[in-house]
Amino acid sequence: MMKRIVVILLAAIMSCGAVKAQEVQSEYWREKPNTLQISAGWISGFWNAKMLFAWIPAAVGHSRNWDYFGNYGLQYYYQVTWYCRVGGKLNWEIDAYDIYESKAEDAKKQGVTRNNTVSLVASVQFTYLNRPHVQLYSGLDVGVGAHFANTRYEADYTGEKKQTPGVWLLAANITPLGVAFGSWQVYGYVETNLGYESYIKAGLGVHF
Repeated sequence: MMKRIVVILLAAIMSCGAVKAQEVQSEYWREKPNTLQISAGWISGFWNAKMLFAWIPAAVGHSRNWDYFGNYGLQYYYQVTWYCRVGGKLNWEIDAYDIYESKAEDAKKQGVTRNNTVSLVASVQFTYLNRPHVQLYSGLDVGVGAHFANTRYEADYTGEKKQTPGVWLLAANITPLGVAFGSWQVYGYVETNLGYESYIKAGLGVHF
């Protein structure tokens, strides 16, 4: 009986502490509801789709030396409640490869193709663990994206010069898990994504 009472008391104390922490955090978001973030990551679903579908002929044909330069983002959110914020994201992903006249080892290099994918989306995030220095959240993004490529040919190349037309894309993303850590005003974060954003990305944020 005594053990049960002690357990109940401890549980009550922990619950009160959690509620108090939540109240403190709630006051912070009321005072500084705006959020600005920057981020960087590596390899997205967009890039995998390009490699799998759009560029297989080029990859096994005349293209070589693929380089990936990263996935970068700028995000803005407005805190509606302590557990929900809405906003928008601007995302940019870059890669490049060399193109040659044929698959032969001694083939002449024609030039370099640089690929850019830009996305602009609406975003909503839900916080389900909210403590003064740690938050856990998930999110959903939907918007539009555009892919465009530019080929810079070698100065001595005299053959046909082609430019790949731009393509509009649906930009969608799910954030299964994100972790924010630090103070409420300035913090770092790491998150996982499935979609146009990097599978794993990290960044910095500031509330104001």
